[in-house]
Amino acid sequence: MFLILGLTLTLNTGFASVANNSSVNQGTHNITSINLNNTNSNLVKSTINSTSRSEGAKSTTASTSTVKTAYTSPNKTIKVLIYDGIYAITDCVMGIESALKTANTNHLVAGYNFTYATSTVINSATLAPYDVLAMPGGTSGLNYISSNGISGTAIKNFVANGKGYLGICAGAYSGSYYVNGMYYGWGVAPHVISEHPDQEGNLTVQITSAGQQLFGYGGIITMAHYNGPAMYASGGSIVTFATYADNILGYKGYGAIIGDYYGKGRSVLVGPHPELDPQYPDIVAKLILWAANPTTSTTTTTNQIATTASTVKTFYETNKRLPNYVTLSNQQVTLPQYLYLLAKSTIQANSGSTTPITISKVNPASAPTGNFKSGNIMKSEYLSIAQSLITFINTNGRAPNYVTTSLGKMSYNTTVYFFSKIMSFYKTNNRLPNYVSITP
Repeated sequence: MFLILGLTLTLNTGFASVANNSSVNQGTHNITSINLNNTNSNLVKSTINSTSRSEGAKSTTASTSTVKTAYTSPNKTIKVLIYDGIYAITDCVMGIESALKTANTNHLVAGYNFTYATSTVINSATLAPYDVLAMPGGTSGLNYISSNGISGTAIKNFVANGKGYLGICAGAYSGSYYVNGMYYGWGVAPHVISEHPDQEGNLTVQITSAGQQLFGYGGIITMAHYNGPAMYASGGSIVTFATYADNILGYKGYGAIIGDYYGKGRSVLVGPHPELDPQYPDIVAKLILWAANPTTSTTTTTNQIATTASTVKTFYETNKRLPNYVTLSNQQVTLPQYLYLLAKSTIQANSGSTTPITISKVNPASAPTGNFKSGNIMKSEYLSIAQSLITFINTNGRAPNYVTTSLGKMSYNTTVYFFSKIMSFYKTNNRLPNYVSITP
């Protein structure tokens, strides 16, 4: 009986060897669509209702703004729905629109174009055509959660099914799991706890290594801030793109821009306001891109996976850790995606199938763990483990924290190495090993 369990990615080093016979994851609404990929500069008007300021930005009266379309020639379009109903702050809505327009005009995200629409109602019907929901700054996260025009269930289902969420300020509070001492959010960032500082004005944030990788630059930058959250992780892994660099809030070092995973989708929570002045349209656009997590329909083959498995096996044995990513079919593949491909290729190698394998979205394990003893895992068992992995990832959209074997719980990292060894053996011998020996 084989179970895949798990809901951070810590390295739990284990070793495996392979051989022959010896060892071897409706209501009514008004939408103003603004397509930023037209050759002609058409003018589109967008009316946005504003309210008083709290966890948002500077409030203005109800206004009508005119936004020009911008031409670009991208490879892929990311469709964004921006909430602009009750409790949303006008300047924040317009700031997101402006940032996306600038990103397109100046080609700030190579290979991608952004189109957007606004809606005063958020439910499953309004969300359906889009890749990312943007919840802007507003009067408070609690007001968003309590609003009859916003369906938290629809938002959670939207993200869980593989779409993205961007929450700025009030939108970050409502998207987090818990606002400390105050209320629970929708939890589309299920591992994020938000503190609620009281501060308005500019402050500095430090871009982390993860932020530098996404944005293309690091260092300390100045951002506008209007009572937005200071965040930290609880009970799982998050990606911190930026932290508060000064102690104006009393939360120096806390998360200012955080990424998290929910079901098959991704969420980004932002405390300060990159869409306001000083504006960072590149940061807004790239955070939306990260949340959307777009994939192409690229496929790979069992033989290509086997070749890569040999490289990963060597890397692991040399460095005592897994690589950050692998490259398959000229596409950079994350390790959770790679584990899924390993399991699929193991099953196909056993059956002799040559069907191309699609490179799909897979989120990381949330809290890897494991505790197992040394011993052998027979071919029949590891084939069952591979099939259970496929089922678990297809169901949950993420890699498991561990797999349960006859030797105990084998950690996520060891499981990646374990199947890399199997497929490396297949590459050399054109068949699967009869059994695999593993050592903690």
